[in-house]
Amino acid sequence: MANSANASVNRLLRAVSNHNLPATRQAWRELLETGDDAIPLILQKLDSDSWTKKTRGPAGDYLAVLLTLLRWLDPEEFKQEIKRLRSRRLHALHRQTVDLIAKSYGEQVYGKLLGKVPVYISEEIEEPELVYRYLQRWSKTRDLALSDVTRIDVNLYHSKLEYLGLYHIPFGSIVLVWRNDVSGILKRWWRKIQTESTFYHEVGHHYHQHGEGGQIDEQEKEAKQYSSKMFRNAHPIAVPTLRIILFPLWMFLKLYRDLKARNPSADRR
Repeated sequence: MANSANASVNRLLRAVSNHNLPATRQAWRELLETGDDAIPLILQKLDSDSWTKKTRGPAGDYLAVLLTLLRWLDPEEFKQEIKRLRSRRLHALHRQTVDLIAKSYGEQVYGKLLGKVPVYISEEIEEPELVYRYLQRWSKTRDLALSDVTRIDVNLYHSKLEYLGLYHIPFGSIVLVWRNDVSGILKRWWRKIQTESTFYHEVGHHYHQHGEGGQIDEQEKEAKQYSSKMFRNAHPIAVPTLRIILFPLWMFLKLYRDLKARNPSADRR
């Protein structure tokens, strides 16, 4: 079993080095299934002087991938390794990687969606039980392609974040952002709608097996269409009803915009 784990670790790093996405995903899943046997091998790889030197080749990617894998396999061992690495004189870029990975994943394991997809919720989230109930409900949406997602993390929103959700391409995992500072019925309802839509959007990236990072127009379009479809499946009565109610307002705004476009001088009178 140890030999198999060692081969999988080497395949993972080789795939990362070659930017081979299918091979990276395959090796990653193999190591998740291997479990504890892979941990000593990961720690051995992390115990390297490479992190004290300037980044060369894929070294920075190796550090991020190995730490992320350790975090998934053994959170307590991960915490100890973070402490060990932070006590060393790391190169500035590698120290930044360590700090980023240390903050990127939730701490509390709430359970598994559909009996197999683990959910991690940050200790900073004030209502973790509410978040998990929502995820349980959304995971049962008709035709949702969630079963092959490897993990879902829910992190706290802060102003520096430029996203409400992420799909980690090499790992097949999803990150969602949750706002604590929301009060009032309408604002809390809108937070739920926004998070649900983002959840379906990121599952859409997974469903289409998108393999490029960043905002790729075609990929975003496919994920948005997938999200809209899943949202309709989840709310088969509410969505059509809301459309009927809002249709007159939409028509009024459309006519107003058309009129304004034809007579732009009207606003300057």
